[in-house]
Amino acid sequence: MTNPDQQNNLRSQLFQQRDDVINQLLEKTPGLWRASGQKAEQVAARPQSSAACSAYTRHGDLFADLPDSTIAGQNSTAAQSSGYPALDALLPHGGWPERGLVELICPHKGIGELQLLLPLLRERSHSQQSILWIAPPYPLHGKALHEAGINTRNSFVIPSQTSCNQALWSIEKALQSLECGLVLAWQNWLSARVIRRLQLAANEGGTLGILFHQRPAANSPATLQLQLSSPVSRINDVQTNRERCIDVMLKKARGSYRQGKITLKLPC
Repeated sequence: MTNPDQQNNLRSQLFQQRDDVINQLLEKTPGLWRASGQKAEQVAARPQSSAACSAYTRHGDLFADLPDSTIAGQNSTAAQSSGYPALDALLPHGGWPERGLVELICPHKGIGELQLLLPLLRERSHSQQSILWIAPPYPLHGKALHEAGINTRNSFVIPSQTSCNQALWSIEKALQSLECGLVLAWQNWLSARVIRRLQLAANEGGTLGILFHQRPAANSPATLQLQLSSPVSRINDVQTNRERCIDVMLKKARGSYRQGKITLKLPC
């Protein structure tokens, strides 16, 4: 029977192994990092590192058979301002959670979902931790991100051509890693069972994950679930004055019954 010290040592070893795997993925997979001057097509065409691929293969299909489990521990009540006072007033605790999963349900891409996250991206990009972009549906514009005040030096990109299973593996490992401060991931749909596992990983690593979906999962255990849409154009509406807006509906928040819908004006 192991004593508490042995258990702590074993836990530390497991954390180190996880950090080693994600660091190996970030450093040795050629298609993972894309500087602002490189084209997405050039990155996607490169072969993957055999070391990173072998590490992935050893773990097998991580999401083939997920055990049912409850979310361990309590979600952090600490929050970071979204940069939009109306959104802070809508969200529990007054902003984005410091850790956990946030689901952004976007039936259509390019409606302003990234503009909504610009203040968060600016804040997290200037920390010592990395930002991981997993399977974005469009090439990231390094110059535009830089002009928006985002430090792209600590941003890493996994291209959209990555298989779903490997993308999920990358999401989980990044959320568990202390090296990642923010994980942005695009998947058309994930089951509540998979989201539960990713929520556990985010709580374990103290990391914030943003999942972009086209449709929500029933009974999702995510920290927050928001529905995004473009407001209907009306005469004298701000949309007609060339100011871009987005509707944000709070559908679900763990530990809160709060719901509501607001319209935000986005930066151009």
